[in-house]
Amino acid sequence: MNLFWPAAIAFGVGVILMWALRLIVIKGRLREAKREAQDIIESAQWAQDALLDQVKKEVEEFKEEKFKKWEEEAQKIKAKIEDKKEQLQEKEESLQEELRKQESLYKKKKSWVEGLSKKVNFRKQVYQAKKEAFQKNLKDFLDQLKEKGKEKDLSSLKQEIKERLLHEVKTEVLKQTQIESEELQQQLERRAKQIIYKALHRFIRPYCPERGIGYLNFQSDIEKERVLGPNNTHLRWIEQECGVDLIYDEKNNSINISGFDPVRRELARECVEKIMREKRVSQERIKKTVSQTKRELFRKIRRDGVQIAKELKLEGLHPEILDMMGSLRYRYSFTQNQYFHCGEVGFLCGLLSSELGLDVMDGRRAGMLHDIGKSMDHSREGGHAVIGADFIKERGEPDHIVHAVRAHHYDEQPSTELAYLVIAADALSGARPGARRSTAASYMQKMEDLLKVAESFDHIKETQILSGGREVRVSVDGEKVSDMDALNLSKEISKKIEEECAYPGQIKVTVVRSTNAVAIAK
Repeated sequence: MNLFWPAAIAFGVGVILMWALRLIVIKGRLREAKREAQDIIESAQWAQDALLDQVKKEVEEFKEEKFKKWEEEAQKIKAKIEDKKEQLQEKEESLQEELRKQESLYKKKKSWVEGLSKKVNFRKQVYQAKKEAFQKNLKDFLDQLKEKGKEKDLSSLKQEIKERLLHEVKTEVLKQTQIESEELQQQLERRAKQIIYKALHRFIRPYCPERGIGYLNFQSDIEKERVLGPNNTHLRWIEQECGVDLIYDEKNNSINISGFDPVRRELARECVEKIMREKRVSQERIKKTVSQTKRELFRKIRRDGVQIAKELKLEGLHPEILDMMGSLRYRYSFTQNQYFHCGEVGFLCGLLSSELGLDVMDGRRAGMLHDIGKSMDHSREGGHAVIGADFIKERGEPDHIVHAVRAHHYDEQPSTELAYLVIAADALSGARPGARRSTAASYMQKMEDLLKVAESFDHIKETQILSGGREVRVSVDGEKVSDMDALNLSKEISKKIEEECAYPGQIKVTVVRSTNAVAIAK
């Protein structure tokens, strides 16, 4: 019994201590758990803050990226808007310019209509005055007719009245015809001058004074010996290979190159220049030089043909046409280089076509090709206009271009606007100052031709050639030639000059009819 209670007490104390120790452990674990929970909470809070910072940073980066992209898109859209504004501005300016042109055209037409209306009103007044005068004259005429009917036979009276009326009508018609013809001619000349003035002021092609060289001078006896050879054998070999005549001018110490083919003349000139520089000259060397020079010359001719077509922006030309155009570089007419002449005519005809609202490329094409026949007129029969027209027709050129080429010297009657524009452009290029040189013999021949044409008509008293052949003035017998006959005579002389003479520019024909009225006072 004594052991039981101590044991029980000890057991109870042990239990109490165990539970106390357990409570202590539990409290320690709770504190540890709280600390861990606090750490977890703090870690979570830190992770949350870090995540929020990352998210904010990503949001900012996203915003910046999107803003930058939006700004780029906005710049593009802004640029497009500016472009559209500029286009709209240009369109508006274009429409304003077109509106101003239309207003100007409207004012001109309105002014023309008003002027025409004034003319109509004036003609009405004139008509009314003539009508009243006619009624008065008719009344006087009937009164006179009644008086004369008593004195003359009716048939003779009718004939006399008929002749008188016919004469008066002819005189009136002639006067009116002359007035209207002069007014129309003046209007046409003013319009033509305006068109030519505008075309010439738009023409910026440079003038080229290139001239042909028909002779070569020897600079030394060595050069002369190389070209001539023993007994002129080298000269004969060059002639044989090039197909030209080479004439040694001992007085001027030079070689004259003669031949119908301008390309062969150029070939001979280049060959002679090369042989002048050769150290050893033989027949074989001359053949080789001619062959090499011929190849180089043909390549140059093709380049020149392509170049002139490129300058005029013409496409689709046959290769043989280009070759013939290039060969015109060595063809001259009155010392005017025909290659550059064709280029000028092409540009001028295109400008004139533009002023008249016609196809510019057709004008350039016809103008450039108009003298292509001159590159082959030494080897074919016929005029260069006909030869050239046939040549380009065989190479596929359109009919209206062929007609313009064929008709530019009236070998065929011009029937299109393009044909007349080619004629005008050809005259402008050939007649401008400095373009051509006329010799004294050709000038005198022109004077003789014009005199011969003018004096071939009847009732011509005197003929004068004025302004260097630009005007033909004829005096007629006023008693044998009436005003109407004088008008018809001027047209007939002009037509005959066009048919029989071929000179650049215009020739004015003036018919002077004088009537002498003599009275003697006693």
